[in-house]
Amino acid sequence: MTKTIKLIPVIFASILIFGTSCNKYEDGPKLSLRSKKARMTNTWKIITATDADDDVTAGYEGITWTFTEDGSYTRGGETAAGFEPNETGKWEFGKIDGRNKTQLIISTDGIVTPKKWIITRLKNDELWLKQEQAQDTYETRKLEGQD
Repeated sequence: MTKTIKLIPVIFASILIFGTSCNKYEDGPKLSLRSKKARMTNTWKIITATDADDDVTAGYEGITWTFTEDGSYTRGGETAAGFEPNETGKWEFGKIDGRNKTQLIISTDGIVTPKKWIITRLKNDELWLKQEQAQDTYETRKLEGQD
């Protein structure tokens, strides 16, 4: 019984030390009980979008991205300009600066070069992505989970 009581603080301290040191994303979360793949697997609605730091959200309203557990990817929806046909392909995690699962790589069917995004936030219901462009500008997407 006393061994168990002495072990509880050690286990708790280990969780605090090792659990909070695993923050891979700039904007969090610091700790999650779900795996990164489980958090990514979702249908995502674009909430805000920028291109070269200009707000282009209006052109993406109604667009969803779906990432499945088997690595399939679908993007499409209906915008103010009309229906956007579905784009399909594969997705996977990549690594940046030796840190695994900090990059989202989307390989669209029929397109040779995959799109690579830096993941800055990955929660069950939030996904923030950015991609560096010329002159220190970024293309960004903030998405909200629909499942």
